[in-house]
Amino acid sequence: MRFLFITLLVLGLIPVKAQVVLNLERCREMALEYSQQLAIARQQEQKAVWTKKEYRANYYPKLSITGIYFYNQKKQKYSLDGGYLPTYVPGENQKLEPNLVVGPDGKPIFGPDGKPVFKEYAFLPDIPISLSMRGVYMAGVQLQQPLFLGGKIRAAHQAAKAGEILAKENVRLNRSQVLVELEQAYWQCIRVRELVLVARKYKEVVGELVKNLEDAQQTGMTSLNNVLKAQVKFNEAVLQLQKAQHGQELSRMNLCRLVGLDLETRIELTDSLSSTLSPQIWALPDHLEQRPDYNMLEKEIEMKQKEIRIARSGFLPQVGVSVGYGFSGGLELNGDGADDHSFNALASVQIPVFNWGEGRNKVRSAKVDEEISRLNKEKMGELMRLEIAGNRFKLKDAQTRIQLTRTALVQAEENLKITTNQYEVGMENLTNLLEAQAQWQQAWSDWVEAKTQLKLSETEYLQSIGLLEGKNEYEYK
Repeated sequence: MRFLFITLLVLGLIPVKAQVVLNLERCREMALEYSQQLAIARQQEQKAVWTKKEYRANYYPKLSITGIYFYNQKKQKYSLDGGYLPTYVPGENQKLEPNLVVGPDGKPIFGPDGKPVFKEYAFLPDIPISLSMRGVYMAGVQLQQPLFLGGKIRAAHQAAKAGEILAKENVRLNRSQVLVELEQAYWQCIRVRELVLVARKYKEVVGELVKNLEDAQQTGMTSLNNVLKAQVKFNEAVLQLQKAQHGQELSRMNLCRLVGLDLETRIELTDSLSSTLSPQIWALPDHLEQRPDYNMLEKEIEMKQKEIRIARSGFLPQVGVSVGYGFSGGLELNGDGADDHSFNALASVQIPVFNWGEGRNKVRSAKVDEEISRLNKEKMGELMRLEIAGNRFKLKDAQTRIQLTRTALVQAEENLKITTNQYEVGMENLTNLLEAQAQWQQAWSDWVEAKTQLKLSETEYLQSIGLLEGKNEYEYK
């Protein structure tokens, strides 16, 4: 008694993880919040926003401040050699003329070195120079404004705008992909849950038959062979139930993975498979412009067009201006400072003249890239139209399958009822009864598969026309 009490006490202390109740809408929200794939797309969108702002800044002047400081402890000392310098005197026209010694013939006299001899010389002593750079500084402020860059700034900004829209469409595309994967996993959970019910019910029916046959065999009312036939079917039913339960666990874990829950979390799904489809779905528009991937192709072409303009702008005249104000000081020459400040202005014009066809070929290359993008858009557009048509037919086939499997299930139930009644009165053999039970179980499984396929086909069709994210607006539940 004491052992039982301690055991119950210990079990009571073990935390029990509560079951999480979910529906499709809540799972969609959780998957969109948790998806790492979508998080990457959102970061790419944010990057595109900053890139657009980066290119927009090129319209405005750029202000910069520069500063340089230099310190050299050692003073630089030099000396300019002096010597005797020739002298000059005013001439007849008041111009300075060399003060030369003239001979009797009126011509200048030259010394042994071949140089003319002057009457007088001026003595220049050696000049010492001391240069100090202990704390030299330069500072300035500069304002630069491009006036014309061949349209490069405008084209780059427009390309960045198109890139931002492309990134937004990429987020939409990733959201739809996340939702498709989520809904497939969600309806797979519902599917295997119902298949478990089918397998369990089939096991109960066959198990009851085995029990009745065993009782009858003990009283000699049936043969052992009949008991063995039923037991074989019962073993198959047990295996089918086990497989269905394992599939249920795997589908539950997969759904938990997509919505960000621990894989061991116990969940309860409140939705069930429906056999009907809203007729409003056939009235939905199916324009390609609703698809994010199609819009991404259009924006890619637009960006290629801007790249043509950017390539052309590199070989057009470039005009810019700048103004600045600078300060300098700290340099001393023979003890005297040389501090200074000044204003400066600059205008620049660059005109490409000849580049061996580089510009023309660069523009041609950009035009080829644009044409490739345009052809790719046409190709993908045709494939998208085929995808829409295929998914529409697939959805209609799923509706037809619903009707056929429902009829087959009703017929199988009726056949099982008749066969069971006839077997009980001895008008039907065991083999036919077992076959009727198997047909009933298969018809029920087909009915579940048909309802699941209807949901999946609906999801795929809505994705192909670009309206999956707004599914709730059309009340598809």
